[in-house]
Amino acid sequence: MANALVVKLLLESVFQLINDKIVLIGGAKDELDNLLQEINTLKAFLQDNDQQESNSNLWKIFVKIIRTQAHKADDVIDKFVLEAKLHEEKNIWKKTLDLGRHIKRVNNLAKGIKDIREKVKEIRQNNSQVLQPKPMLNLPKRLAREPQDIFLEVKNIVGFTKEANEVMERLVGGTEEVECIPIVGMTGLGKTTLARKVWSDSQITAEFSNNIWVSVGQSNELKNIFFVILKSSTGPNQEFRCNGENELAKVIASFVTEQQQQHRCLIVLDDVWASELVDFFKNVLPENKKGHRILMTTRRRDLASCASERPYHLKFLTGEDSFRLLEKRVFDNGRCRNDLVELGKSIASKCGGLPLALVVIARALKVNQTVYEWKRIENNFWQYVVKENDTTSCWKIVEASYESLSSEMKACFLYCLAFPKGYDIPFQMLVRLWMAEGLIESSPKKFSSSKDKAENYLMEFENLDLVIVSREITGSIKRIKCNDIFYEFYKMEVTTESVFQLLRLKPDLPSINDPDTSRRLHIESCDLSHFISRIPSAEHVRSFLCFSSEDQDLDQQIKLSSDVDIQLIPKAFPLLRVLKIESINIPSLKNLNQLFHLRYISISGNFKELPAFFSKFWSLQSIIINTSQPTLNIKANIWNMSKLTHLKTNKPSKLPLPSTQKGKGSSSLQTLSKISPETCNKDVLGGASNSLKKLSIQGNIEDSLKTNSSTFEGFQTFQKFESLENLKLMSDACCHSNAFQLPKALFKFLLKLKKLTLSKTMFGWEEATKLGQLPCLEILKLEKEAFTGSIWKPEEGDFWKLQILLIHNDELQIWKASRYHFPELRVLVLKCPNLGSVPAELSQFQQQSIITGPENML
Repeated sequence: MANALVVKLLLESVFQLINDKIVLIGGAKDELDNLLQEINTLKAFLQDNDQQESNSNLWKIFVKIIRTQAHKADDVIDKFVLEAKLHEEKNIWKKTLDLGRHIKRVNNLAKGIKDIREKVKEIRQNNSQVLQPKPMLNLPKRLAREPQDIFLEVKNIVGFTKEANEVMERLVGGTEEVECIPIVGMTGLGKTTLARKVWSDSQITAEFSNNIWVSVGQSNELKNIFFVILKSSTGPNQEFRCNGENELAKVIASFVTEQQQQHRCLIVLDDVWASELVDFFKNVLPENKKGHRILMTTRRRDLASCASERPYHLKFLTGEDSFRLLEKRVFDNGRCRNDLVELGKSIASKCGGLPLALVVIARALKVNQTVYEWKRIENNFWQYVVKENDTTSCWKIVEASYESLSSEMKACFLYCLAFPKGYDIPFQMLVRLWMAEGLIESSPKKFSSSKDKAENYLMEFENLDLVIVSREITGSIKRIKCNDIFYEFYKMEVTTESVFQLLRLKPDLPSINDPDTSRRLHIESCDLSHFISRIPSAEHVRSFLCFSSEDQDLDQQIKLSSDVDIQLIPKAFPLLRVLKIESINIPSLKNLNQLFHLRYISISGNFKELPAFFSKFWSLQSIIINTSQPTLNIKANIWNMSKLTHLKTNKPSKLPLPSTQKGKGSSSLQTLSKISPETCNKDVLGGASNSLKKLSIQGNIEDSLKTNSSTFEGFQTFQKFESLENLKLMSDACCHSNAFQLPKALFKFLLKLKKLTLSKTMFGWEEATKLGQLPCLEILKLEKEAFTGSIWKPEEGDFWKLQILLIHNDELQIWKASRYHFPELRVLVLKCPNLGSVPAELSQFQQQSIITGPENML
């Protein structure tokens, strides 16, 4: 991941410094311009060779040199800016006293930039052999695997009898047209083994007179694959003189037509990575009503779905089958000794139903069959399963999925492993962390495109079973989790690529002095206090992430955690960009005032305000504050922070007036959650821009609603929020006025609103019907006491896009609705103990989930 991406991050820093901080850099601009030219040259080469990286030692050494120099340049540039910024903040008297030392420090930093530029130039000159252009056509290509490279022998297959019968039934049956039956599943599940079992079965050999096996792999060279098919069909000594794939395809088609007049042909394509290959074969086999078949194995879900409407999904082995396979491999089809059975079952369970892992660990168990050795293997399970340089280990099979990713995708995927094993990562948080780390584009103006890119990456990871994705009912990604089975495999790559360093007290706290391996630190909250008490200075550290080891929600973590004074963190890590330690209670924010390079901060504590100095953090993109106070007073000028897109607090916040802040507002905020109702007026929200997509309002709603009109003043400002998609309006206490009406501005301006949540607002049910006028509304959550009254009668023609409806109401007794009121409804969640009955037509929705009674709630 490191080469092109690390240089790209360095370029970002230099560009920002030259373009945005011209006043700070002063006379060093020429040196930075020269450095920029050298880096650009290097970046262009690395981008051209992103998919052509060699595994040679020469290349690896070259990449390490580039990474080291890029990190040094990054450090020097950030220190330069920090020095200039600290000097700029001093008063005239202190500036005068410190002028000599300041000039000396600036000169030293400028000299550092020059030295790095010369080193980059030297790298280019001394590595001319490595830096030679490599045309794609001359690169060595991965060849198709040979048929004998099958990991599990057919004779030792366990647990595939049912699966084989189901696949054979589809091959033999079906239509008379050419059909493709894909076997799809993650790496190591035994797709090839199952296909081999089916291919060699007597029923298949009797039904299909010509059975051809092609081990494809990541090679897409049709010419080579076609030659394999022809030689399998006509004999190894037959010669063919054909130019190109099309001529070979015609030869295959004519051969099948002439030689197989009364018989069927079966072609097995093992380990397919490209959909074009299957499409080509479907066109090659003649449509002669003989029922020719293509059996395909692939690890890509999207490819299998394109090849067939009914792909065959291979599942994990059961616990019983796992132990049977382990037993068969260790004892050569014999029985496991009684004293080893329990240990064997425990080791088999660690393999997670993955045949590949079972076969690998069986080799180790077979060498020495004693209780002592088996216990040692159980305690060091992953050391035996994952061996990077062992061609028989799981890694050599698993790495193919990872190697198929682009350099940027690899970086994003490996970053996911910074989270603890089994951690459900919120999608929005992951996207913002990727942006803060520079792994994907972080421009506020292009946030939507960055989010789309992140979704595409995660879908690719899901296709390869690298992650497990959970989605909203609307299809949008909600959370992702690294696949536990492969977590340990890719941890090895995390170490190799120096993605982050894990800090643990036991056996010993590792050193963080290496600027290449310790740029991102990850620690569990239980070790944080001890680490801070002995924290060394490491100005190269860019990210510090702390995760709770407790299985508790955030409020529980903050309540149970003791205060941790983090004042040493800013001193030790002055160039920090990402600070995520929300699982620990921090007593004060004042010690963070010099972290000018912050891009992402997520913290918790007993905070009363967000200090004004946060306005000075020119690169800050995301602020997540959790406080135990009832409200949070925002002193920082968030309206003038051009990079800030996300401000989220667990308690209502009071926003500053733009008129009280210096500078012209240039807000890029897209998330504003939560704010107090009194903040919702044109004087305050006037500083926000029309980029706002998510807004949450919580507090004393009743005082903010005008009882003598249908106007909620805050909504009048929403005429500029044309992009708002998610709105929450939550009252801390139930409103008691009967004159409340939904603001007209809600229907006039928020025409792109997709999700609306109301709580304790106590509107009348006739107001709920008006919500059907929102043209894009997909999710409506009416939490407790959002509406008052016993009868709701919607009108036909409304809610025509609504997919999810939640109603939590103790008063509702009669609901006169039908499918005509909610034509697209997919999920209905009711917590209405006094509701007489659910409308019959709504209860018949196929994908609907209905919950009634006080014991259930969404």
